[in-house]
Amino acid sequence: MYLELLEKYRQKYGFKLFSFALMPNQIDLLVELKEGTTISEIMHDINSSYTKYFNSRFNRRGHLFRERFQSIIVEKEPYLLRLVNYIHLRPVILGLAGEQSGYVFSSSALYLRDITQQEPTAGTGMGINLENEIAEACGLLKKIFPDKSYADYIAEISKEELEELSQRLDKSKLLGSNEFVENVKKQIESRKAQTEEEEKVEEHKPQMMPAMLISLAILIPGVIVAVVYIQKNIAAKDKGMVIVKTGPQIITGKETQGEIPLVELNGTTWTIELTPKDKTAGSFPAVDKLIFKDGTVVSKYLSANGYPASNYGSSMQDGKLVWETMQRNDSGDVVFWRGEATREGKMTGVVNRRPVKGAAERFSFTSAYYTREE
Repeated sequence: MYLELLEKYRQKYGFKLFSFALMPNQIDLLVELKEGTTISEIMHDINSSYTKYFNSRFNRRGHLFRERFQSIIVEKEPYLLRLVNYIHLRPVILGLAGEQSGYVFSSSALYLRDITQQEPTAGTGMGINLENEIAEACGLLKKIFPDKSYADYIAEISKEELEELSQRLDKSKLLGSNEFVENVKKQIESRKAQTEEEEKVEEHKPQMMPAMLISLAILIPGVIVAVVYIQKNIAAKDKGMVIVKTGPQIITGKETQGEIPLVELNGTTWTIELTPKDKTAGSFPAVDKLIFKDGTVVSKYLSANGYPASNYGSSMQDGKLVWETMQRNDSGDVVFWRGEATREGKMTGVVNRRPVKGAAERFSFTSAYYTREE
């Protein structure tokens, strides 16, 4: 959902997105703003929309993001490739994946879709396409290193170089040559002098200043900059903080005969009928079985094709038991499931299959009944 919103507002505001990594407690984005837009209004729209979605889905209120985003103004050409790679490595550094291409919710797979090719493919199957940005980044790579692919480039980056870049990002709000930094500062000071009245109003909103400085930097004539966006600590401030986990969650309720026949999924088996949502979809059979057991769910068809059982998350929403899971095989193909079961024992849902190679496939599914393990 966050990626869908990111793409929605990318279209609205016209910014470039060179890389991203969505992690449990941090979001890293590398963007280049279009003249006349600010990072503040973009992130406000994205995070506000996502918070509304999240609160509605999990029946909660209040803020979702603990802190306001941090941003760094960066000179484009010297740092673009290094920052793309740095963001792709963040999940690896944090222990979320063994290698860049092994993390699903990042743009790394777009750059490394097929390491035997010089040109990567750009479709993710996640509703976001970085074809133009990847072409620009790879064009810069060929300009600097004519004989290297992106895979060659990242293989040669040293640990020391990444650590040095990380330290510089932590210490500075401006990253670039001395000339670039001085130019940015001069433009900011010049703009401040021209907008003194506006700044008096903004004194009541000190949290807006970092974003205002970013928008000023973007307007520097003849200089293109990139912005790294880091959002940390996804949770509320108080005791009501929400931690999204995968795994079984017991749905509470008073189970009486004929009143609430379904209060949890664990121990149930569903025979589902699948219908392709795209003309090209066709890898699933017309009928499959979903088995919920010991806090995991498995598709009988997918199990026979190399997909292991996976933990699932569930919650009660508007009187329905809603569950989700993600499954991944050894080839890197990913399947996302989302289902809604009524208390009367009927289930509907969608499943998206995103292969490493080939087009994504989408199906809807229904089930009129379930059986429970004794």
